[in-house]
Amino acid sequence: MATTATVLQDLRANYPTLLDRHELRPSFYGLLDMAIRNTTDPRGIISADVLQKSLISWGRNVDIPVMTPSAAANGTGLACTFTGTEAISAIVNATYVTVSNGFEMMPALNYQNEIKYAQEFARKYTDCMRKIALSIDGAIYTAINTVRTPAAQYASSYVGVGNRYTFTADAMNVLLANYGDFFNDVPDIMAADDIYPQFDVILSTNGRSIVSKLFAQGEANSANTQYAFTNGDFDFSYSNRVTVSSASNATGFITPKGAFGIVSKNSPDCLAGNVTSGGHKFGTLYEPMLGITLDTLEFSACGSIATETGNAADVTAVREKYQFAAHYGILTPYTNFATSGVASVIRKFDMKQV
Repeated sequence: MATTATVLQDLRANYPTLLDRHELRPSFYGLLDMAIRNTTDPRGIISADVLQKSLISWGRNVDIPVMTPSAAANGTGLACTFTGTEAISAIVNATYVTVSNGFEMMPALNYQNEIKYAQEFARKYTDCMRKIALSIDGAIYTAINTVRTPAAQYASSYVGVGNRYTFTADAMNVLLANYGDFFNDVPDIMAADDIYPQFDVILSTNGRSIVSKLFAQGEANSANTQYAFTNGDFDFSYSNRVTVSSASNATGFITPKGAFGIVSKNSPDCLAGNVTSGGHKFGTLYEPMLGITLDTLEFSACGSIATETGNAADVTAVREKYQFAAHYGILTPYTNFATSGVASVIRKFDMKQV
C-alpha cells in the first residue's frame, strides 16, 4: 500500500517568530512622554499637593487657586493718603476625561491554538495601552495648541509684520532661509517676555531631520549653524500627533521646562479593590507607558466560543473580560494677559517650505 497517509506534515515555527516585529511596531508618544516628565519636574506647573488632591478627587472638582501680578503705578515719594492695590486671585478647575479600552480572552481557544494564553494576553494588553497612549498624546497636542501664545503677546522685535518671523494663526513663520538662525534667536525671543532656558521643543516627527542637519553643520561646513546649540538651551522631542501646518516642512512648540503636565484620578471601587457578588473585580494598575494609574475591571462568564474556535463542541466555555480606563486631566499654564500683561509661554512655530 502507498504511504501517503503518513507523509511528514508541514513544519510550524513556535511563536513568537519575530516575523511580525515591524507589523507590531509602536508609535512615538513624544507629547505624552514630555507630559509625564513635566508632571514631577520641580520646574513644572503642578505641585505635589495638586497631584495628591487629584488622585482622591473622584466625584469632586479639583480647585486650583492662582494669582495674577497686581501692583500700583510707581510714584515719586511716600504719601499719607496712599491706597494700595488689591491682590487678584482666581480658581482654575482641572478638567478630566476618560479613555478606556479592553479585550476578551478564551482559555479554551488558546488550548486549541498555536498562540498560547500568555502570548495573546501580552499582545492584546500592549495594543490596548498603545491605543490609550495614542489618544492621550493627541489630546495633549490639542491642549497646548489651544493655549499657544497669541501673536499680539510677543514683545520681541524679531517677530511680527516686517520682522524676521511673521505670524500665521499665532505660529511664528520660520522661512527656509532663516532655519539656521531660528534656534539661536529663540532664547532672545523668549527672553523679551522674561522666559529663560532650559526649553523643551516638541516637533512633528519630520522636524528631526531639520534639527539634526542644523546641529551637524559645524565650523568645517560652508554654513555653520551649530552655534545655535552650543549653550545646550534645548531638549528635543517628537510626536506624530503634532500636525504639520500648510506649506510647512515641520511644526513645533517651544516651552519652558515643565510647562504642561497630566494628572489622574481613580474610582473608589477600584481603589478599594472591591468585588461584586457576580465576580466583577475592580482594581488599579500603574502603567509606565502612560504615567497613569489605571482603573481596571475584570470578570468572566460562561458562553459559547464555537465560532471563534471552529469546534462545535465549544458551546460552554470561559470568556474572560479585561477593561482598563484612564481618568486624566491635562494642565497648562494659567495666564491672565488682559489684566497682567504677562505673556503666556507656549510658543508655536512652522518651519516653512520656502
